[in-house]
Amino acid sequence: MRLLTWLTVIYLVVLVLALAVSLITICYYLWRIGSALAEVKRGLIQARENTAPLEGHLEFINGGLTGVGEGLGSVDAHLAGVNESLEAVAAHLGIAEFGLRIAD
Repeated sequence: MRLLTWLTVIYLVVLVLALAVSLITICYYLWRIGSALAEVKRGLIQARENTAPLEGHLEFINGGLTGVGEGLGSVDAHLAGVNESLEAVAAHLGIAEFGLRIAD
């Protein structure tokens, strides 16, 4: 009976040690994960701060591109008018059959 008691105590000690090592390992890796996530948070905050001034620049660029788009639309309309005029001249000269058209 004494042997069974000692074997139970030894088993209990081994079990407690195994659980302690497992819990310590889990705590260690949770701490490392927390540290890595804290670094990610700092990096994201830094990225937000670094890109904040871009908003004003992007609005300025977008405004400029809107002007360019309107200008290109105007050029397109003028070119369409020139195309119509050239088609009328070509028809008057009788060369409309040769396919001298500006591609759309």
